[in-house]
Amino acid sequence: MAAATEPTEQQLREACGRMARRFGWPDCFETVMQDAQRSRLVRLAVAHPSAAGAVPRHLPRSSLRTHSPSPTTGIPLFDGKRAASGERADD
Repeated sequence: MAAATEPTEQQLREACGRMARRFGWPDCFETVMQDAQRSRLVRLAVAHPSAAGAVPRHLPRSSLRTHSPSPTTGIPLFDGKRAASGERADD
């Protein structure tokens, strides 16, 4: 496994600023970095920027539905219990 490179101070400051705005942390970089938990989160955000920025605050309503009812009958097109039991239409 390759050794991780140490993030630069500029990268840490930028990540800390983003996280301070997002989570309501103190604006002082030194204060945040003295807190063991917050400094670890800042370092993780630098190491994995796409993961740190990809967390949605609220899911759109459309993603909460697992299936849509049939437009004619109102009965769901997908039966989750039937699928979980392994039953198929051709059985």
